[in-house]
Amino acid sequence: MVLARSPATYIPAMRICHLSDSHLGAGEAYPRRDRSGLTLRQLDIINCFVEAVDRIVTLKPDLCIHSGDLFHAVRPSNRIMAIAGEQLHRLVEQHHIPTVLICGNHDAPKLTATGAAIEVYRNMRGLHIVSSPELAVIDMPGGRVLAVPHMHNAESFKAAIREAAQRRGDGFNILVTHGVAAGLPQFSMADLGEMEIPLELFEPFDYVALGHYHNFSKVAERVWYAGSTERLSMAEREAPKGFVSLNLEPFTLEFHEVSARPMVDLSTIDAAGLGVEDLLGAIERALSESRAAEKIVRLAVANVRDAVLRSIPVGALGELKQKAFALDLRFLRKPESAASRPFGRSGIGPLEEEFLTYLGATGLDAGERELFAEEGLRYLREEEAG
Repeated sequence: MVLARSPATYIPAMRICHLSDSHLGAGEAYPRRDRSGLTLRQLDIINCFVEAVDRIVTLKPDLCIHSGDLFHAVRPSNRIMAIAGEQLHRLVEQHHIPTVLICGNHDAPKLTATGAAIEVYRNMRGLHIVSSPELAVIDMPGGRVLAVPHMHNAESFKAAIREAAQRRGDGFNILVTHGVAAGLPQFSMADLGEMEIPLELFEPFDYVALGHYHNFSKVAERVWYAGSTERLSMAEREAPKGFVSLNLEPFTLEFHEVSARPMVDLSTIDAAGLGVEDLLGAIERALSESRAAEKIVRLAVANVRDAVLRSIPVGALGELKQKAFALDLRFLRKPESAASRPFGRSGIGPLEEEFLTYLGATGLDAGERELFAEEGLRYLREEEAG
């Protein structure tokens, strides 16, 4: 039986802030670091989270919700945990904003005995940590928060949300969870182990605070993804980042944007007929015209001849990399005709080309891929030179 929300229930006036998917600690592979030892990309992600907390403190909500993936990994570094702790301390102990924090699929341990990193903050007064793979019922003045963290068993996960509907109380009833709104593939992050939630399970609640999908999005009138607080992939390049504030009755919702790092996907350069110098010049012009210095940039170069690809100086790639905050540069070789291929030659191309093609398929982020490319090409060319 599907339960429905009761519009007759009295809901007190209150303001709620909802943020999610901060992924603190992501960006470790970016090559440039500051004095703290953190990479500049990690600092981007941290700064967006801190800006969101700054704004929430200014709004003075009655409740703050973080719907999962505070951390990018199950075991964040001590420094990342300290930074997160400082911001949570500001919310709940300095500004007395009750806060609910659940585990997402990135920071939920596979073994319960391992324990979640967010559990170290459990003794902060006013902070409600939900990390165990079960429903948590949190009573608050005026209503109830029903929180279901990420779980590794799909049936247990859905059963916990059904139980949440049965355990609604008087006043407001807010569901906080982390997963994919089922039947809506646009909300999938293609992550292993992500949980699907049947849409009808959302109906009994006055608000559903969803985490997992990184773009601010509406699922239903009172069901929303807050999105991540910083861009974490090129797929998010056009999406604003931040958090939401809302009132339950009458229901209103507002998105608050933070200063996320710009990402751009430049038009593909056609390298047909270009030599090394002309090709490098075309890439440099594209970066200059896009004002790439403070941006994360993706640029594909198509129809590159094998001879040109082999002749690109290793140092030139490093110089190009310095012209953007991060540069994901992909060379797509010009297809070789069957007539020009020596008899008996396999489909494997020159080692340098195969190495770059392999890196492009690994799923590494731009900074890590460029670092491997530079070092790998240098090694291959030294070997070739004898």
